[in-house]
Amino acid sequence: MCRLAAYLGPETSLKHMVFDTNHSLEKQAWQPRELREAKLNADGFGIGWYNENAQVGRYRQTLPIWSDANLHDLCNSLQRSLWLCYIRSATPGLGTSIENTQPFYYQSWQYLHNGYINDFHQSIRGKIRQLLHSETESLIQGSTDSEYLFALILHFFNQSSNMITALQDTFNQLKNWLGKERALLNVMLSDGVQIIASSHAINGLCPTLYYGKDIEGFPKHSQLIVSERLNDDSQWQEIKPHQIIRLRPGVPTEFITI
Repeated sequence: MCRLAAYLGPETSLKHMVFDTNHSLEKQAWQPRELREAKLNADGFGIGWYNENAQVGRYRQTLPIWSDANLHDLCNSLQRSLWLCYIRSATPGLGTSIENTQPFYYQSWQYLHNGYINDFHQSIRGKIRQLLHSETESLIQGSTDSEYLFALILHFFNQSSNMITALQDTFNQLKNWLGKERALLNVMLSDGVQIIASSHAINGLCPTLYYGKDIEGFPKHSQLIVSERLNDDSQWQEIKPHQIIRLRPGVPTEFITI
C-alpha cells in the first residue's frame, strides 16, 4: 500500500506538498495514520508535473523519501499548478527499482496506483498480456501489477478516447477475471489539465481517499486529492467507495459512480 497526493490550482511549491503540512507526505512515509496493510512507505517515491510546454516532468527515487539529499533543493526550486506525488510501500515480490517506481506515463498521461491485484503473477498478468495490442504491451518496462494495470487502462482508453469510460471498463474486466480474488484500485491520472482519481476495490475495502478544496495553507481556489489528509482542516471530505472524482479548472468537481 502506498500514499498518493494530487494538487490542482494556482501555482504552489513542491516543498509545500512534500514537507510543510503537519501530516506531510514525508511524515506519511514513516508515520502513516491510515495504512491498513503495511507500516511504512519506505520503498521509494515519485513526483510528476508538467512544464510550460505541457511536457511531462518526473522525479523518481528508490530511496525512502526522508533519505534523498537532493529533494529539498528540488522542492525549493519548483512551483507548479498541478502536482502528482507518490510514496511507495512495495508489494512483496515486486522489486524496488526505478522501472517499478511511479508515476508511469504515456504521451501526456501520468498515472499513480495505490493498491494491488491478488493472483497477479499466476493469472492476471498473462490475461492482460493476451488482451493488449503489441504496441501497448511494449510500453511495460517493469514488473509491477500497477504498471500492467496502467497498460490495461490505456488499452481501453485507445478504444473509447474517454478516460472515465476506460477506468470503468478496466475495473469491469478485472472483476470478471478475478472471481473471488481481491484488488485494491485507487488510481490517479492526469493529462496536465485535469486530475481523475478512483476510490475502488474488488472483493475488499477501498483504500482511503480524501478530497479538499480551499484547504488551509494552500492557495485559494485550489483542490487536492490525497490518501491521507495533509493537515487538520475540517473541510477534507472522504471520497465514497466505488466512485471516480474528476477535477478540472473552472468546472465543478465531478463524482461518478463506478
